[in-house]
Amino acid sequence: MLLNTAFIRFCYLLPVLKGVEAHYGITPAMLKLPQLLQQDAMMLVPFTEVAKWLEQIEQLTGDAGFMLKIQQYLTLSSLEVPGNWFLSAPDLAITFRRINHGITSFQSGASYYAQQSGKILKWCYSNAFVKDRAKSHDSLRVAITLLNAIKHYTGNNHSLLKVRLSGSPSKQLETEALFGCPVSWNAPQTELWLNIDDLLASNSDFTYVPEPIKTAIPMSQLENYLNMPQPTDTPKVLYEMVNYSRCYGFPNVDTVADLFDISRQQLQRRLQKLGFSFTYLSGYILCNQAIKYMLEGKDPAEIASLLGYANAHSFSRSFARFRQQTPTQYLKNLKNKKPL
Repeated sequence: MLLNTAFIRFCYLLPVLKGVEAHYGITPAMLKLPQLLQQDAMMLVPFTEVAKWLEQIEQLTGDAGFMLKIQQYLTLSSLEVPGNWFLSAPDLAITFRRINHGITSFQSGASYYAQQSGKILKWCYSNAFVKDRAKSHDSLRVAITLLNAIKHYTGNNHSLLKVRLSGSPSKQLETEALFGCPVSWNAPQTELWLNIDDLLASNSDFTYVPEPIKTAIPMSQLENYLNMPQPTDTPKVLYEMVNYSRCYGFPNVDTVADLFDISRQQLQRRLQKLGFSFTYLSGYILCNQAIKYMLEGKDPAEIASLLGYANAHSFSRSFARFRQQTPTQYLKNLKNKKPL
């Protein structure tokens, strides 16, 4: 039994949610998105959850082409990247490379890469973890996001040579009008075809400023970009799935099994093979998350509530099991330590 799962950061979905709310009046609450998730833009969300939300948006809007209506919201500028790193490059070629490599910190199980054929460059996106109706929406989501990145350098009137989209056809005329070129569907991957010379297009607003040798970024923030597990890294996938399950209350076996779409017994057998018990695994994860919250300046009472504990005493007892001191003692020691 495999527990392969892909994740995407909530901030990479926020443009869709903001656009849907602005255009259709459909709020995250109407989609039953958990409140805790909305408070942490860097939270990792299983892509299976995202697929459900995309299909639900189509049902609520009654519009299979809702991504087309919110195209102005689908940009990379909304990602929490210092200095708007993706789109602050002097030309499209550098941004192209940054997106292909850097987006792995925001989405796992998917590939962004280039294929070249003569003077034609195909900007490709492949995602094996999306199926059914959600495949069309996800393909359009990424294609429009990449299109907006291209137009950031080439101008709003720029047209592509050809676009291939995954999933079943939807709103053919409107889609071709948006991309300014022929569009085909049911492709094995998403492809945006452009002239290779377009990579030389520069950002007219770019101002060269020498970058500092050292970039100031808090270690706790840096960790947010490094915690993306690969789909086949089962221990890390388990860790992030349990952590995500906090959004629906205190972690329990049944909730996590449902997220993996397996039975409680199957999950427990898998944990046993890995040498874990669910109680230990969830306690360990919550302890680590508690320390992350401490580094962000939150106090133990607030942390206990955020982690879903019944009360501060239960949180303190669980934390002490893993750190041999109470949260208050740990936080006091953190504050007393002098920086190197």
